Amino acid sequence: MLREVQKPSAETPCPHNKRADSTALNTTLRQCRVTLADFWAPWCGPCRMVEPVVESLAEEFGGKIAVLKVNVDENPDLAAAYQVMSIPTLILFRGREEYRRFIGFSPLLEHRLRSEIRRLLRGAG
Repeated sequence: MLREVQKPSAETPCPHNKRADSTALNTTLRQCRVTLADFWAPWCGPCRMVEPVVESLAEEFGGKIAVLKVNVDENPDLAAAYQVMSIPTLILFRGREEYRRFIGFSPLLEHRLRSEIRRLLRGAG
């Protein structure tokens, strides 16, 4: 039996800085053209440093991209499925495909993420 594949749509509202489980992530990847998934844990110091970066990008690109936060303690199977070995890990998706992965915190993280998101939104990715 063949299933109709839903293409990402610019009209579909994308989640804005939402906590996600497997179902929410899969649904979002089907519906949104660009998704940023932040794999984190509450006890992780570098994750707390990444949080304002993710919030800033969610505000800046709100509605144009989906921003999801995946707590690895609550979703270990999802972290394993995406081979998240250390946190924070931020995965940028183009549709359902992983486009770029950023691991850890650096002072240039926000600039790099913004640049890649803009590239994807322009369709140059």
